[in-house]
Amino acid sequence: MRFHPVAAVLIVATFDAGCADTQRPLAPSLAATPSFSMGGAAACPTPATVVVTDEAGLNAALAAASPGEVIGLGAFFGVSADVLVNASNITLTCAVAGAGVFATNPGVIDMLEINGTDVTVDRLVLDASGSSDGPAVANNDGITGFATGVQFTRNTVTCGPGICLFLVGSTGAVVSDNQFTAGETFTGVHIQESGIAGVDGTHVERNTIVATAPSISPQFGGIRIRTGSGVSVSDNIVTGPWQNSLSPANLTAGVVAGNRLEGALLYGIRMSTNTPFFTTQMAFRNNRVTAAAVAGIFAMRACGNTFFGNNLNGNAGDVGLIFPGQSGANVLSGNQNVVIDDGAWDCDGDGVNDPNIITGKGKVLNGASLAPLADVQQADSRLK
Repeated sequence: MRFHPVAAVLIVATFDAGCADTQRPLAPSLAATPSFSMGGAAACPTPATVVVTDEAGLNAALAAASPGEVIGLGAFFGVSADVLVNASNITLTCAVAGAGVFATNPGVIDMLEINGTDVTVDRLVLDASGSSDGPAVANNDGITGFATGVQFTRNTVTCGPGICLFLVGSTGAVVSDNQFTAGETFTGVHIQESGIAGVDGTHVERNTIVATAPSISPQFGGIRIRTGSGVSVSDNIVTGPWQNSLSPANLTAGVVAGNRLEGALLYGIRMSTNTPFFTTQMAFRNNRVTAAAVAGIFAMRACGNTFFGNNLNGNAGDVGLIFPGQSGANVLSGNQNVVIDDGAWDCDGDGVNDPNIITGKGKVLNGASLAPLADVQQADSRLK
């Protein structure tokens, strides 16, 4: 099953831009028979059991793959349709430095469509700028897709017009040490629940995610992660005009730590958009959030979270953090900026409001909350 997070109207709007790059290499001519060979690759650290150099070879190797297979890409080549990764416990990696795939036309939706469990995509160059959506989608819906435990690591990614990476219900995923570059992208690294599973235990760490032009969705951002427990979003660098650098929602008992978030058009961290559920018991620590156009952090639908050691200097109006009405029992330690606190939500349902606790030398204002932007239903309801 394909996941197409961008509505048709957005696809049409980005078609011309996606096809305008005349510097893109042309898709290699495909041989009459699939070109893949048994053997290793010395240029990249994971030895390949199969080496492929074109689209037909890649598809043939994937169709024949058994658990434990390491498919090495031996060239940077074009794909003219989505590549289906249905096998489980396999690795796609480089056989030579700089190997990977690019989309040759907008008929490519997501270049890699991952349905198998425990699939690793490592050290590839993925250019989705010519696609109509993005570089990769992993789906765990329990029907056609079972993509838990995805490892997406050390890749160099040019995002598509829709997305930089899309994981759906992929519990236990690792997205780490990647370089993502996005132009006018709808949303960035986007990780959300499916109908059968959340994103529990997912780690998004040490990625660099750069927007070179404004992103589109005001609810989402450079990293969007929704509905799960025990997640880690740590040590990422998210810069440029994302609507929000980080957009967490409906999370519990996890950590957001050590991230550098700079230049958001709205908030560095915007919590709990597009969901009625609260983010709870999360630790936001040692993050640096700067140059956000509205405020550093907007803690909507937030109960019982801790905020400490964060550098929130340099945001609009020196507003470091906003606690709107639907927030309570949060603890902010070491406030150095302006905090707007209108929160005293009854978080535990005992009929007594639970105020936020704020310490530090910064100013605390009450009754001055900026009106939150309305949650907007996306044109494609599969994006949450």
